[in-house]
Amino acid sequence: MNLKETVNLLTVYSVGMRVLYVEDESLIRENTKILLQSIFNDVETATNGLEGLRLYQNNRFDIVITDILMPEMNGVMMIKSIKEIYAEQRFIVTSACEDSGFLLELINLGVAQFLLKPIQTEQFIKIMFELVSTIYNERKVMELTEQLKQEVLHQTTLLEQYKEIVDISTIVTKTDLNGKILYANDSFCDASGYSCDEIMSKGHNLIRHEEMPREFYKNLWNTIMDKRTWKGIIKNRKKNGDYYITDTTIKPILDEYGEIIDFISTSHDITELSDINNEIWQTQHEMLSLLGEVGETRSQETGNHVRRVAKYSRLLGELYGLDEEKIRLMYFAAPMHDIGKIGIPDAILLKPGKLDYDEYEIMKTHSMLGYDILKNSNRPLLQAAAIIAHEHHEKWDGSGYPNALAGEEIHIYGRIIALADVFDALSCERIYKKAWPMEQIIEFITQERGKHFDPNLVDMFLDNLDLFTSIAAEFKD
Repeated sequence: MNLKETVNLLTVYSVGMRVLYVEDESLIRENTKILLQSIFNDVETATNGLEGLRLYQNNRFDIVITDILMPEMNGVMMIKSIKEIYAEQRFIVTSACEDSGFLLELINLGVAQFLLKPIQTEQFIKIMFELVSTIYNERKVMELTEQLKQEVLHQTTLLEQYKEIVDISTIVTKTDLNGKILYANDSFCDASGYSCDEIMSKGHNLIRHEEMPREFYKNLWNTIMDKRTWKGIIKNRKKNGDYYITDTTIKPILDEYGEIIDFISTSHDITELSDINNEIWQTQHEMLSLLGEVGETRSQETGNHVRRVAKYSRLLGELYGLDEEKIRLMYFAAPMHDIGKIGIPDAILLKPGKLDYDEYEIMKTHSMLGYDILKNSNRPLLQAAAIIAHEHHEKWDGSGYPNALAGEEIHIYGRIIALADVFDALSCERIYKKAWPMEQIIEFITQERGKHFDPNLVDMFLDNLDLFTSIAAEFKD
């Protein structure tokens, strides 16, 4: 940075600073004052140390520039007196060679800036820039510190109010890394019926509902221990034996090193909303099941066929790891998989023997007919039903219909219903065939792994065959 740039920056940094200049030689004093006034807006001068001290006692200055040898009171004595008033005062001392005996005393007083007379402008600017920059930076730090203090105070006040609002409207708990409850607010106690002491001494087991599987809590714990936020619906048990349902978020709280300190859980009691929602879902499910049964009855299938397919599908969805919402949509929509058969002529639909080519081509249109019935709805449940009706005859290797989709091009709903539907069709007697023995069914599904069926779904099906056969036994025709 050249001299001009230094002066320009010095002018910017020095805004608002006050300077006291003490010098007994009038010519030096006037010339230096002119230079100082080109930088600072507020410059005071004194002709000796005593005059300078009196000015300082009435006014505070950011920088004091002083000579050493002066009448009435020299610069050293003035500096000592000013230091008694304000120990942090900044000084620049101008000295001639004959003043060198005072330098050690001045250094002991904390004076760090010295200018040798006669004063050289460039050197003066350099020393002045160093000192002004220091003062400027200190002021900025002080300003920022004060702003931060005010902001912290402001935020603390807001946080206290937010906490009050949250405590009124939200169930809140804090848990340590071992799962021990460290804090539970009044809303938690009101919802559960337990006191804070009971909750904190006996923990979450007090409110764990028997319908919530251990695997659910294991997955929850693994998620938050992996420093990820968990969100979900939990059914809890009240002290009086009733239940309540919460929409819960659990967030790991991390320290500055990214390590977990504890966990904060916030929940909202959605029991009433959940009960109403379940009633709506059950009503929709019953309606779709009845419609599905109507379609199946027309083709002389039993109503239990759609029930079994729905239950097989739900089990496959759980094994596959679909989220609760997708599993519920698929389960409730599954009975509509063959609804398009209402558009197939009786002569083809009820034919006891094997269909010829033309008849089979007409039969295949039931997937498009079902899709066309359902596709224009904006409801998630009917959208799921449309997908299932449309894609449950697609095959993993692309040889299915109506669009010859392959692999994961086929929606997971279609892949799951395909396996569930075929398993039920083979294991039950139909108008055109006898039921197959279980060994033959297993052999066929194994052979169709990666051809007709998603290989992962086949593996899950075979690994859990006992669960599927128990559903078949419970809902057999």
